[in-house]
Amino acid sequence: MKTTNVSFLFFFIYIACFFINSNVYGQQALDSSYYYREILKNPKGSNDLISAYIFFDKHKKESLKNSDTLKVIYDLRYIASIENALGLPYESENSIVKALQLLDTFKDSSEVTTESRIGIYNHLGIIYRSLNDYEKALEFYDKVLEIAKDPRQINKVYNNKGNIYKDLHQYKLAVIAYAKVYEERKKNGNIKLIAKALDNLGFVQSKLNQSDGFANLTKALTMREQIQDISGLYLSYRNLSEYYNDRNDKSKSLHYANKGYLIAKQINSASYIDDALSHIFDINENKKIIEFIVIRDSLSAIKQKSKNKYAASKYEYSQYLKKAQESELQKEKEKRLKIIYKFIGMFIVLLAISLYIILRIRHKKEKIQQVYNTETRISEKVHDEVANGLYHVMTKLQSKNKTNDEVLDDLEGIYNKTRDISKENSSVDIKANYNELLHDLLLSYKTNDINVVTRNISKVNWDTISDIRKTTLYRVLQELMTNMRKHSKASIVALTFNQTKNKIAIDYKDNGVGCKLKKNTGLLNTENRMASINGTITFESQPDNGFKAKIIV
Repeated sequence: MKTTNVSFLFFFIYIACFFINSNVYGQQALDSSYYYREILKNPKGSNDLISAYIFFDKHKKESLKNSDTLKVIYDLRYIASIENALGLPYESENSIVKALQLLDTFKDSSEVTTESRIGIYNHLGIIYRSLNDYEKALEFYDKVLEIAKDPRQINKVYNNKGNIYKDLHQYKLAVIAYAKVYEERKKNGNIKLIAKALDNLGFVQSKLNQSDGFANLTKALTMREQIQDISGLYLSYRNLSEYYNDRNDKSKSLHYANKGYLIAKQINSASYIDDALSHIFDINENKKIIEFIVIRDSLSAIKQKSKNKYAASKYEYSQYLKKAQESELQKEKEKRLKIIYKFIGMFIVLLAISLYIILRIRHKKEKIQQVYNTETRISEKVHDEVANGLYHVMTKLQSKNKTNDEVLDDLEGIYNKTRDISKENSSVDIKANYNELLHDLLLSYKTNDINVVTRNISKVNWDTISDIRKTTLYRVLQELMTNMRKHSKASIVALTFNQTKNKIAIDYKDNGVGCKLKKNTGLLNTENRMASINGTITFESQPDNGFKAKIIV
């Protein structure tokens, strides 16, 4: 088995090296592409968007030279997104339509092309919404719903349709769409997306004077403040400003509008700054300024429409011509991609089988070693405590000066040691209520002479701790309490539990005789247990000054 695994590994290394060496240039491009995609998720300003645009435009030209149509499509989609973010909707429309035309050259539909088509339709919906062509936008969103299967994609469409209903002041339809989005996003736990959905829902609810509207707006603002979602904060301030403006509270409306303007300046987004200033002018009701903005926007729209008019209509006409043509280059490319995908799939399967075999052998060895360690420890305890105790009792029985009562006391002591060893190595049912299990363990050491006090144990959320960590923590506390009862002569033992996020800290203190710290088998055992789960335990003690331990898991 060992020889077979080594042979497999050499085979995989050889193939992997060949594959990597033949794709060095492609990997460099992928690394850069990943870097700029990450920038687009959270751009710090227009400079980030421009640098990303330059990269994807250059990459598109290289992909065209290599006749890599899929990469060209991806590059055009990113370029279109950047153009839209920079406030260039008509340029964005042209770029995304080019991507759609290239996508139509693929005769067979696959997961990759379907994913691209969904992204393109969604982007066209966003573009037509920004151009106030709501009917066209809804048409493309409905096209997405016809082919999308992923709940996240469907959820995104409902969010975009909600935006259109909001623009059209069809607030009842918007509430239905946003409510679906909010319920779905609550399931994945992404606070940023939850806050966005809640803010949208609260806004349209407030337009209908529903009681939940203002509460949802303020809750979304609080969530965004907690995670420092700067772009989200602008939208929250914008919506709250409009909420108060609808209710003729000009002071509060202007307060939130100015806060939104400061955020827009911080983001350094031209579209946000323009929107913020326009909103402030609306609140102040300066008719001349408002008239100027309306005329400026109208002239800009007319100018752009004359430049990029009917881009989608041109696409719809050209696709009929494209369907009649067969692309030999595309056929060869698809054939080449299939060979590569098959090779990669075979490589992954073989690698998975080899790793499974290796991990199975390693796991088996670890289990054997674990059993051996447990047996050795129990054997040593039985020898050191039980066997030695029995030897002393035998010695006393041979002496005529010892009474039966003394022998019975010694036998009882040996029984107690045996019971402790059994308890230390018995199985722990951590599937039950762990809080009660731990509480019962600690209180089992309480006697007439020893008082055990626990604090905050019920406040710890044990569901965040894995089963192996729970078992280990149980054993460590058991070891500490057993050590206390045997050696400390303590009358009071206090254990304080604290939880910070996913970290749990336990402070142990007793008023026993203390000692000079010398790590015996028991203390070393607790350290080893904690190290095995990436936890820590530290000790502090001096003669006649009690014993302290701090556990972090």
